[in-house]
Formats: sequence, structure tokens, C-alpha cells
Amino acid sequence: MAAKQHAYWGGISGLLLSAVILVSSEAAAWERDQPVIKLSPQVRTLPHREAVAPMALEEVQAFLRQHRVVEDAAVLQELAYVVAGVDRRLISGAGDRLYVRGDVPRHGQVGIYRQSEPYLAMDGTPLGLELINVGVARHVSSEDDITLLEVISSHQEVRVNDIVLPLEGRELSSELVPRAPLTPIEGHIIAVPGGVRFIGRLQVVTLDRGTLDGLQAGHVLRVNQQGELINDSRSQESVQLPSTEAGSVMVFKPYDRVSYALVMQASRVLEVGDQVESPAD
Repeated sequence: MAAKQHAYWGGISGLLLSAVILVSSEAAAWERDQPVIKLSPQVRTLPHREAVAPMALEEVQAFLRQHRVVEDAAVLQELAYVVAGVDRRLISGAGDRLYVRGDVPRHGQVGIYRQSEPYLAMDGTPLGLELINVGVARHVSSEDDITLLEVISSHQEVRVNDIVLPLEGRELSSELVPRAPLTPIEGHIIAVPGGVRFIGRLQVVTLDRGTLDGLQAGHVLRVNQQGELINDSRSQESVQLPSTEAGSVMVFKPYDRVSYALVMQASRVLEVGDQVESPAD
């Protein structure tokens, strides 16, 4: 029996060897018929736009139209405001007319804004006030300091005391090229427009740093989360763990003391209070 098994496996081995030799011979013959290409090390040069991928503003266009910042809250008292709707309406919408008191441009469209929460630094210092756009209107007529406007479009109902301002004419490029700030920056995420608590990728956040701190549109900052406070079981002391890198944000609309930024990456859920800083070299 053992002799038969030996002969059987010997035959299989012989067939496999013959197959390998046959395939090797055919492969060698095929290679002889192919042109020989010699490879040498080369340096591939990337175009600038490919090396640094720009981000189209499509992700934030709607936000840019609906949010703006007034640097000094005291200025609000000097801005034009809605005093009444036609026929004493308290709420107006697209197609309605309303009366505004204050200085209103007679040409071009104007924005109607509602006061939102003030922006505060981590130590409570006022940084500015956010205004939310609720509609767009055009000039109809004026008499003394009262102007009649017609609401062209509205995202929300227009109310008495809403602020009227010329639409923000800030020029923004069609794309933003991510880059590091030229000077070291340290700050915090102080708010999330819309009141969301937990933050993820492609959400807009507000930073407590602006152009006065050296920030420009396109600047990328690293987001760090503070380490947990744990109890050392041996010494019974409270120990603060090191901070952990949790993502990155890119500034797209800086003001003097605050900036709006888009979360580009988030390896962890981000929160208000997380630290931002210039990326490491």
C-alpha cells in the first residue's frame, strides 16, 4: 500500500514539474518577443493647483448670504430698523411692504437681519454680534427718515425691530486655497451657528480670532481637545492628560475679532471650547 501511494504522489509531482517547465518556457518565449523598457528614477512635478487642493465656496455660499457680524453691539442703535408693516402688520413676508426708520440706501437691494447671540471670548470679553439674514428688500419711496420697502424674498418672517443694512459687498474668490497662517495663532471654537452642540466635518464654527490676530481666508488651524482629568490611583492626585489632535478647520470669513471656519477634518466629535492653533511644522 505504501509503495502504491509513493508511486501516486511521485506521478503527481512529475506532472506538476512538467507543467511548471512548460509555463516557464512559454513565458520566456513571450518575454523575448516584447520590447524592453528601461526605467529610471524621475521627479514628478505637481502643478500648484494639484499640489494644494483648493476648496470651492459652494460648501459655504448659503452661509455667507445668511450670516454676518457687527463688531460693536452699540452700533445697532444707530442702524435702520423695521417700525411697522403696511396696514400695521406685525409680520411680513415676500411681496409685502413695510416701513423702516433710519438711513436706507435708495438704490440696490438691502438685507433684513435679526439680532442673534453675542460672541464672547472664553474670558467673557465681547467680540461681536451675529446677525441672521431673514430677507431681502428693495427701496420704494422715502419721506424724511421713513422709508417704504418691498420684501423681495424672505427666509423667515420679517418682524418689527429687525435691522436693515446694505447687503454685504465683501469680495470673495471663487475658491479658497488651504494654507498655514504666517504667524502663530492660538484660539478656541466659541460657537456653532444654529446652536448645535456636537460638531462634525463640513460644519461651520465660530472662532475667537480674526484679522487683528493675523487670520485670513484660507488659513488652516489644527483643533485640539483637552485631555481628561483622571485620578492617579497610586498618589490619589488629579492628573490632567495631554491634549489630543481632533481635526482641522479652515477660515473662510474673518472679521476683526472673530472668524467663521469650516471643519475640514474631524477624527473625533468636536465641541465648543476646543482649542485651535497653527498646525505643527
